[in-house]
Amino acid sequence: MTKEKPLSRRDRNLANIRETAVPVAERIVLEEGVDALNARRLAGDISVSVGSLYNAFGDLDAVLRAVIEKSALMLSRTLHAAIEQPALDERTRLITLGEAYLDFAIAEPQRWWLLFEYNSNNPPDDKAQEFQLGLLEMLVEAGGGDPKSDQHRQIFLLLWASVHGLVTLACRPTIIALNPEVARTYIAELVDTGLKSFPIG
Repeated sequence: MTKEKPLSRRDRNLANIRETAVPVAERIVLEEGVDALNARRLAGDISVSVGSLYNAFGDLDAVLRAVIEKSALMLSRTLHAAIEQPALDERTRLITLGEAYLDFAIAEPQRWWLLFEYNSNNPPDDKAQEFQLGLLEMLVEAGGGDPKSDQHRQIFLLLWASVHGLVTLACRPTIIALNPEVARTYIAELVDTGLKSFPIG
């Protein structure tokens, strides 16, 4: 068996910077917004030089991507927990997922914005694509579809898009808002319409 080569002191220092910087950057972004995050401030808050920060991450975008990855993990865990009960039928699982999706957006608006609105004009990176595909596959399976079927993936992608649009109207402050509790009442209707219009059988 090949033994792993121990990390050098430099590598340990860089790993420590990454571990320390991400939660601090997360706090800044969630409390003050993306524009409040800059390399000089972050380096000062964790008591390292700007050069050391860049050595650890490459650039500030990499720090922000790490914050976004934490938000993605939180949403994924939230949605998986919502449908853990095996006794739920397919319709109920889909409605439960939609409601959990809405609840996350209401409870964590800044994380929601980071995941689905921030930098939305640029193509998603590999990890973002993997995250989104994972959510789609979970949705397909919850509704009794086959994640390997292109047709089923498209059907549930349309359903996701409709629920996402509803949640966006309920949570995005730049649009005349739809009351979140009113939005919740429409989730079941969207699920029923989707299942009726695009039967999986």
